[in-house]
Parts: sequence; structure tokens; C-alpha cells
Amino acid sequence: MEPLRVGVLEEDEVFRRGLMAVLGEEDCVCIVLGGDREMFPEAAGAEASLDVVVVCSRSLSEAQFTCPVVVLATPELAGQERGHAASTVMATMPHEGLTSQQLVASVRAAAAGLRVEGASLSRRDDQILDPQSIEVLKLLATGANTRAIARKLQLSDRTVKTLIHDIQLTLGTTTRAQAVADGVRMALI
Repeated sequence: MEPLRVGVLEEDEVFRRGLMAVLGEEDCVCIVLGGDREMFPEAAGAEASLDVVVVCSRSLSEAQFTCPVVVLATPELAGQERGHAASTVMATMPHEGLTSQQLVASVRAAAAGLRVEGASLSRRDDQILDPQSIEVLKLLATGANTRAIARKLQLSDRTVKTLIHDIQLTLGTTTRAQAVADGVRMALI
């Protein structure tokens, strides 16, 4: 498998080096964009050959990219990426609290043409689902049916069906599979 060519446009040097270290461990070729061209000569003209660009939301308005973009958004600038060429923004992740797994997964997903939105940016509040609903969603993700969930959580079948219905309403889905997919996408499970 060919390594991904990832451009990194981040103002904070320490954070930029951290991003590059994490991506470098995953066999990604990292190229600094908007950095010191003397220190990073490989960045000159590299934009055209990149597979993905990771950019902080503060710098997003300064550049236009034709490849997929992973935006690292701060809470005060969340949503700014919607004004950008929406077709290129494939992932929006939190700048604060971003894990290495989230970074790598969002870069790989963007390179594959999948859209991703970080859970902390997509939720209106910290608790979109109560703990019991999250437990039901986790069991659904394992393939458990209503009866198995009811036995595991010591609930009635009817209560489990109601919980699943409420989860689907909250997440705006129509099937159990969609609810599980949204739960994974939003990092609820």
C-alpha cells in the first residue's frame, strides 16, 4: 500500500510537529504547508500532489485545496468550514482533545472519500444519549437482538424496543443499523 501524502497547515509549531509525528508512525508522508519554505523545501508546489490536507480552522480561509481536507476546528470557529469549498472538507475534528486514533482515522477516511464529523463538534450538548441508551446502542453494535439486550440489561422486551425507538429519534435514523453507524460516527460507542 502506497503511503498517503498528507499536507499539514497548522500555526502552532508544537501541535504541527505532534500531528506530523502521529501521521509519520502510520506510514504517511507529511509535508508542512504554509510553514518556513527554507526549512521545508519539499512543501513548494506540493499542494497539487497531496492526498489529504490537515488544516486548523484558523488557517482554512487562507488556502484553497482541491484534495480532501481534514479541518481541526476550535469551538469558537466550529462551522467556519461550511463557508469553504464544502466539497473538499471531508472531516471536521476537534482541535482540542484530538486523539491520535481520531486523527489517523479521519485522514484515512478523507483519503477514501468518506465524510467524518467529530463527536464533540456535532453534539448540541455533552449528553446526546443517556448512559442506558448508549449501553443499548453498544449491544446493538455487537449484533444483539431485542431479546438478548433485554436479558443482558434485565429489562423487558417492550422497554428495549422503546429505548431503541428513542435512540433512533434522537439520532434522526430510521433503522437500527443507521443508529449504530451514527453512534460510531459520533463516537458515542
